[in-house]
Amino acid sequence: MSVTINIDDEWQNSVYTFENGDGTRYHVHVMPAQYGGLYVIVNERSLWRWHGEGDVKFLCGNDNEYTRKAVIQIMTHHDSRMALLAMEAVE
Repeated sequence: MSVTINIDDEWQNSVYTFENGDGTRYHVHVMPAQYGGLYVIVNERSLWRWHGEGDVKFLCGNDNEYTRKAVIQIMTHHDSRMALLAMEAVE
């Protein structure tokens, strides 16, 4: 058995809990995808892949337009946060 561990410093693993204004609470885990983009796990019920600039693809689980909008909202925030971290403007 072989195990490979890849550590990608460009994008850190992130966990967010937020409400986007429609009354739904989301728990989101973000991690690097092996072949590009970021995996976005929402409420442990759906998996999406984010490539930035609103480019999100549903992969499996519970697919609906409200969750898609929430993924775009939180990932836009995530991208902005990562840019600020890269500039060392925030912790």
